[in-house]
Amino acid sequence: MIKKIMLILGLVAAIGTAVPLSIKASRWVAGTPALAARISVVEERLNNKIIQDRMDKLEERMWAMEDRWGEKYLAEHDKTHESVEELLQFMTKEAREHYRYLEKQYKELQKELEEEDE
Repeated sequence: MIKKIMLILGLVAAIGTAVPLSIKASRWVAGTPALAARISVVEERLNNKIIQDRMDKLEERMWAMEDRWGEKYLAEHDKTHESVEELLQFMTKEAREHYRYLEKQYKELQKELEEEDE
């Protein structure tokens, strides 16, 4: 008799635990596409942020070169440069190549960011 009562109590406890777990699991499975969509949005925002940070660093490096060479240009010509192209002509070949390399990377990242936004 005690064994039967214990068996019945065990079954009730097992069913009582299994039903809420299965309901919770079904909600999780049903929510998976929505969860995946939210994760996708967060992932896209994070990728855009990483690209934007890289673009900011490149832009800072380009501005630093413009400032450095602009001061040299000013000291030599007693006037400021009219455009970046004029400043590039004044730079050494290595500096000009490096600046153009930075500019190329910047434009590639900008294009990548625009493609991801579409």
